[in-house]
Amino acid sequence: MKKTLLAIAIPALFAVSAVNAATVYEKDGQKFDVYGRAQVNIYNDAAAGSNDNTLEGYGRIGLRGTTVITDKVAGFARGEWQIDSENSDYTDDKESLKTRHFYVGFDGGEVGKATLGQTDTAYYDAVGVTDIFNEWGSSANAYKGRQEGQIIYNNTFGGFRVGTSYQMSDDNASLEIGSDSQGQTIKVPDLDYGYAANVGYTFASNIGINAGYAQDEYAQNGLTADKTDWALSTSYGVYGEPGLYLAGLYNESNVNGPSYDVTLQGYELAAMYILENNWGFLAGYNYAEDKDSGDESTDNILVGAQYTFTSNFYSYAEYKVDQIEGADDQWTLALQYNY
Repeated sequence: MKKTLLAIAIPALFAVSAVNAATVYEKDGQKFDVYGRAQVNIYNDAAAGSNDNTLEGYGRIGLRGTTVITDKVAGFARGEWQIDSENSDYTDDKESLKTRHFYVGFDGGEVGKATLGQTDTAYYDAVGVTDIFNEWGSSANAYKGRQEGQIIYNNTFGGFRVGTSYQMSDDNASLEIGSDSQGQTIKVPDLDYGYAANVGYTFASNIGINAGYAQDEYAQNGLTADKTDWALSTSYGVYGEPGLYLAGLYNESNVNGPSYDVTLQGYELAAMYILENNWGFLAGYNYAEDKDSGDESTDNILVGAQYTFTSNFYSYAEYKVDQIEGADDQWTLALQYNY
């Protein structure tokens, strides 16, 4: 039973980089892996007001482990960090070294999985279906990204998926969305608490439907604000496998504060087709606006192509047609090595 739990239940916890991870230790129900990435991109710098091109890179290192506790319960942990290659002295630049994931937890098989630490909230399961681009995709939603201080529960029942998450107080978190009546960007630091939930179902035909909800409460110097998100999404196909993958998302986010009330609504469409000869092609559309004023915050068309040389060496090119007045198109070429 212990071997079955390791061979079937545990790999699902760590789908990212699973193909290239190196197993350092595996014995007596314990397993420890190391994985990582090195990547360089050529970017056009039009968005920064220059016609020059830049070459930028970053590296990632990840550690993850599993251990069988009983025949029905396993423990797991993961830490993943990213550092920009242009910052050789990262001690003076906190932004150059970032923690992406850092958590521990229990996997109880049929009774579900509990995770404690920093990773995506439960709400991401609803908005993540259109997040298939390497660079500029998934830009018409106000999802706040991976968060620290979370307690997360996930489970599956046949084709059903459910998830909930609760985030504790975080004075490093900040709310930044839309603008007030004077056109100033709304930014409220200090998260008091937040929670999220999602539910989804995947049919035998690989058609998936998802619904997500999130609520965050902020407070600073006696002022309070809250942010509410909800999303509906659908997908067809299996992302990353040869063949056609399609996804669509509708979402709304509302921010209430002492002197402002902003509601953003967004639409996202994404498509990918992977051929048997290692080529893949992507297309997407992202649009978001202030529901009350009608002002656009996002309006872009995305296209991309990728080629897999080997299981761990990968390249891609992506182009963003930015349709916001005064904005410039952007493109990038990249090489990526995974280990």
